[in-house]
Amino acid sequence: MIISHTVLDSIALGYEPVWNRARELAAVRMGVRAVHPESVDAAHLMQALGDDWPASAPVLILSVDSPRLLQQALACAPVQNTWLEVPAALFEQPETLARLTAGARRGHRLLRRTDLAAVRGEGLAPADARNLLKLGAESVPAGLIGQLVEGVTTQTLARQCLDDAGAWGVLGWPDSDVLHAHRHQPLNYDGAVVKQILMAIGDEDCSIEHLERLVRQDPVLVYRILLMVNSAAFGGRHEIGSLRHALMMLGFRELGRWLAEQLPSSEADRDLHPVRYAMVMRSRLAQHLLATGSEDNLRGEVYTTALLSQLDRLLHQPLGELLNRLPLSGRVFDAVLRHDGPYHPLLDVARALGEPAQLHRLPAVCQRHDISLEHANRALIRMLRHQPRPRQPEVRATDLAGSGGALRWRPS
Repeated sequence: MIISHTVLDSIALGYEPVWNRARELAAVRMGVRAVHPESVDAAHLMQALGDDWPASAPVLILSVDSPRLLQQALACAPVQNTWLEVPAALFEQPETLARLTAGARRGHRLLRRTDLAAVRGEGLAPADARNLLKLGAESVPAGLIGQLVEGVTTQTLARQCLDDAGAWGVLGWPDSDVLHAHRHQPLNYDGAVVKQILMAIGDEDCSIEHLERLVRQDPVLVYRILLMVNSAAFGGRHEIGSLRHALMMLGFRELGRWLAEQLPSSEADRDLHPVRYAMVMRSRLAQHLLATGSEDNLRGEVYTTALLSQLDRLLHQPLGELLNRLPLSGRVFDAVLRHDGPYHPLLDVARALGEPAQLHRLPAVCQRHDISLEHANRALIRMLRHQPRPRQPEVRATDLAGSGGALRWRPS
């Protein structure tokens, strides 16, 4: 019998990104499902997150499935840079509204989850809360300033909410619809990432480690660099399966020259950035699932494996055809194509952590791969805490504070 020692043994965590008007990661909604409710209390959950959530990290929205745990969280001291998601029904009863008001006075930022139709015409949300508005069949209103929106299923809706109505963020992203618009040809490079790399190459203090971190933001760029250094045209005699090795073989000057040539043909559609970055987040999570202290080469290979496992969505070719062009290790092929081998559990658990609507399945996935819930949950927390600042930090956590929770409707 395994005895639970921490709250992270008794809950299942999941994550869903929130994207702002610049298509940058502004916040992450963390689902919290109590697997062993009797072993869970909010004070220990807050301690597991840390004394504060880094200001440089995305805003963390805690979505707790247990009313008891939510009430306890409201009574705890708030964690910096976090929000508590609250069902709309709790704002409608005097007793629960009083608790929410007290929590807000204690310093908690509240996010009321409700239907868009239910608050149309409302001036202020109770307890100084913001709104997470679920779209229905109705049209998107002209004013969503400061609010979050969910249920966005198309690229057109995403643009209407963010660009036209001024929403603070969109929960989730219509990946399939965005990629459908590019279905006729493989995606090219992310122009913003290419510019970042070119700027870094111009810096005398740029290290190979920093350069690798920048390149790894674009799955297509990673793939084509590996493809290029292993091509006959490049003249390499040794097979190169490591991104860092490939960058060392290219050298800063050759990489900069080649990227400068690619820049004019890079992708201009910024709606593709959330698609790519979600892949990067899952790859980072798979890397964090490795045991602490793992060698850099192993961490790099796990990251590359996770990143390449979703490449077919961007290049519109079967994964087998894409990967067979590269001299990758058998471990990579096993994980991506055969769903087997030492890396497959890391990819499978990382995928499960990114499906917050299916959190009830996470314990079974972890058990199948002999990975503890605590380890999986800690890996997710570490990954989110170490997310870098957005390339274009358009909206900060402080932008959600101080405007009274107003839902500003402009006439259509």
